[in-house]
Order: sequence, then C-alpha cells, then structure tokens
Amino acid sequence: MRGWLVALVLIVAGTGGVVWRISSWWRGLEVAKPRPVPSGDHEIAWMHIPTSGETWEHFVWGLKRAEMATADGPRGLRVDDSAAFPDRTTAVPEVVIAREGFAGRIRVRWYKITDDAPTAAWIHALAARDPAPLAIIGGWSSDRARELAESMAATTWPGQKPLLLLATATAESVYLEEDSYRPDYQPPKLLSLYERSYRFCFTNRQMADAVTDFVMNDPELRPGPVVLPGLRLIPGAAAGPWAVLPGLAEMLATVPGVPAFASQTVERPGWQAFAMIWKDDPYSLDLAQQFRAALAEQGERPGRPRLFVESSLIPFSTGRLTRPNPFEAHVVDHILANLPRRGERTILVIPTVTAPARRVLGALALGTPGAARRLVAVTGDGIPINALFRDGDVMWPVRSIPIPLVLFTHANPFDWDEPGGAVAPPGYELPPPAQPGAVKNSTEDIQLFTLMCGVLVRAAFPEGTDRLIDGADTLRQRFESLDPPFFDCESGNRLAGSGEHVVVLRPAPRAEGVVTYPDATIEVWTRQENMAWGRIHTRPIIQTNRLGTGGMGE
Repeated sequence: MRGWLVALVLIVAGTGGVVWRISSWWRGLEVAKPRPVPSGDHEIAWMHIPTSGETWEHFVWGLKRAEMATADGPRGLRVDDSAAFPDRTTAVPEVVIAREGFAGRIRVRWYKITDDAPTAAWIHALAARDPAPLAIIGGWSSDRARELAESMAATTWPGQKPLLLLATATAESVYLEEDSYRPDYQPPKLLSLYERSYRFCFTNRQMADAVTDFVMNDPELRPGPVVLPGLRLIPGAAAGPWAVLPGLAEMLATVPGVPAFASQTVERPGWQAFAMIWKDDPYSLDLAQQFRAALAEQGERPGRPRLFVESSLIPFSTGRLTRPNPFEAHVVDHILANLPRRGERTILVIPTVTAPARRVLGALALGTPGAARRLVAVTGDGIPINALFRDGDVMWPVRSIPIPLVLFTHANPFDWDEPGGAVAPPGYELPPPAQPGAVKNSTEDIQLFTLMCGVLVRAAFPEGTDRLIDGADTLRQRFESLDPPFFDCESGNRLAGSGEHVVVLRPAPRAEGVVTYPDATIEVWTRQENMAWGRIHTRPIIQTNRLGTGGMGE
C-alpha cells in the first residue's frame, strides 16, 4: 500500500503542471456561476479582478453621469445603481440600464476573476448559460485583453457570439512570447484574436501619432535647436525652424548677385533620439514600436526634423523607488554620454508606467542638470495624470525630475462640472478644486466610461424603435452604422480624431539658489476641428508651497 502511494505521489509530481491546470479548471467551474438573465433583457459581463473596486466605482460613476441631458447624449436614459455596491463581497454587483419608452434592459454585472475562477472558467460558464451575454467588457490591460480574446475565440458559443468591448487595453499588436521581440517580427493585431472586438480607448499607434504630432508642432519641445519660451505663440512657429528655409532661399534667388545654389532645397538635419523598452512588459514592446513608426512618419513631412531612434532593450522593469535597476542605469549612462550639444534638444521615448519612468528620468536629471534642457520625454497612457496631478509630491517630485514630459489621455482629465452646465445625478457630481492647493482626482476614466455608455446606448436602444436590440449580431451592425461613426469598421478600433488629449508637464526653469513658484505647469491640449492642437487647460503645480501643504494651485 505504501509503495502504491509513493508511486502515485511521483506521478502527480511529474505531471504537476497538468494536474494543477485540471484542478484549477475544475474549481473554476464550481465557483464561476453566472446569474440568470430575465426574459427580454440582455447581460453585459464586466470581468475584472476582485481588487478593482475603484475601477468599478468609476465605471458606475460614468454610467450614472450618462443620464445627464447633453446635446449629443441619449434621451431618457435611466441607470439603476441600487445593486452596484452590495454589502457582501461574494455577491455579484449589478447596474441596470434602461431607456424610457423602450422594452428590455441591459444588466451590467461584475464577474470577479480569481485563482479559483479564472478568465477561462468564466467564459466557459457564460457560454454554457442560455442566453450568452450580449457583450463582455474586460481586458483592462493589453496582456489581460489578449487572454480574454483568446479564451472567447476558443469557446463554442450557443447562438450569437458576444462582442468583446475593450475599455483601456491599448496595444496595437501582442507579442505571444517575450523572445519573439525583434525588429523584423510582425506580431498579430490584438483585435484580430477575436473577430468581434471593439475598442473604446485609443490604440498605442494613435497615442504615438498624437503625442509626436503635438511635440513636432511645439517649438519649446520640438527636437533641434532650443528656442525661447513663448515662441510657440508666434503664428507659423509650429511649422518648424527648417520650414522657412526653402522659402527664404526662393526669395534670395530673386536678389541680384545671390548665387544660384541659394534657391536649392535645404537638407533638413537629422537628430538622434532615444527609446527605452522594457522587455517584460508587452505594452512597452508595442508602444515603442508605434513611437518609432510615428517618429519616422513625422520625419518625412515638410518642415519636420528627421530623428534616428536608438532603442535600448531592458530585461525587466522591477526596481527601487528612485534608484534605477542595473540595466536601466547602464542605459541612463549611455544616454548621458550621448546627449545633444548645449542649445539642442532631442526626444526620449519611455513606453512604461510611473515607477520605471520616475527612476530613469530622475537618474538622468541627477546625472547632469543639462538633461532637463536637452531632453523631452514622451509616452502614452502608462503614466496616469493623477501621478503628476493628485499624487505628484510622492509619485513625481518635479524638482527632482525637471525633464518635460508629454503623455496621452483618452478623455479630458480636468472635465469637472461647471456652473450652469448639465446637472449631474445626486452623489455623482464632479466639482472642481474649491481653492488653491486643493486637489481632485482626474476625470479621465469617468468621462471615458460616460462616453462608452453613450455609444452603447445609441447602438442598443435604436432611435425610432421601442425595444432593446435582439442580440449581439444586431449590436455589431449598429456599432458599424453609428452616425456620426465611432469605430473603424475594418479594425474595430475607435476612429482617430474623436477625442485625443495630450498632457504636457512643463517644469519651471530654475536658477541656482532661487526658489520660484509654481514648480511646473500642466497643460491639456486637444485636437480642434481643423486637426490643429488647442489648449483647453493650464494648471500650476505647487508641490512645496510657502504654507508647506503642497498640492495643486488654481
């Protein structure tokens, strides 16, 4: 008997991975139990981990604010949040969306992904229930979006297959294996993994296009010769310092005695730029590639400088609060040794989240004070604006990191309620900071979820009818026939030019021994109807004010 037990233990140990996966899948079937759907209603499964309570709260906040009467918002929308925050953590939170004059409701339910109930188990359970969900909202990061898309694609769905709705997963492409990263590798598109996917945020390429276009249009940030602050306000300055040269040459050609070569096109100079890529982060791998492509495209436009991007691959992104890990430190030393000459500026692409970016930029600034005047850091949405705005004293001490930073947001981050505007539902107001130094959360996530709800309601409760759509196939058709359009029908991505916002952190110039205020300014820019950039917010940052309280000034 003892020998039989030993043999069994050895077999189990030798196949531990298989046994663990089978047991995990079996436990998942026991734990993942979707709720029934009343006749005439549809369910949207909101899938996230149990610790994402703040994201769920912002999502509910966004849905409730979609009730507000706006010029382009759906009329008669009612969002029942009475079951959104149950007392028991094991209960399924639910929000019910209805519209006056329409039969049928949408029930948005948070199904929590855990070790005992992983993504695959929930997908299997949802497919086994009749009816299947109308759609699934999930994939809050690019790697989780890949896992969810692959699980949905591998599942046999009864009837109409649900749509996959991505709220914040931005990756254009996904790297199936870390070792597959190389310049000639063409990874699959994220939205191609499940053919019924739609994205409400912007993609990494759209973010890279917007950020690089903005930087190239701002003379205080553009690579090349440094110009004086305020020059960006001069009409025509955004065309670039080299754009005037061909016209000047043509003018000089008409002057008697000027040599003929003056009328020839002046060759635009090239500048070395830098990119740091964290290999253990799929978001970083993809965003870096998109920035390289966007910068190369910008260099082909008249009046724009050409950049030669040198990429440095960093094996991992873990490290201390302020000290770079050894690989990051090595790249920092290399960049410091190859900074542009005094009076010139270039770009550093940092496609990562707050902690690695803070370590790297802090080390660059510590290595030489000149780095702050010779580099502009650009990134996507990995660094949340709250890290600069609400939590800057700890997360982004601007005196220690005086390098200008340009990042992207998917909605207006300072879109607080203004007097005389639409009235928010009680308890869901977004009041602006009441006084200098008062700090509020960014409104980006809530406003993005409000937009998401509005698009969903427009499609699911069609104008001119009196009932909810009949299934996922109709929702897909409605998404692709929205007027005005919101999605690119071929890819499922959100259309460019539909609400990109760029945020600029401009540290204040410092003179040795002189304390000045504010420490920096945050500017928010968005595209206008003519695709030019327009500034909609400017807010000073005061992290160490005279009262010693820190925070954001008005």
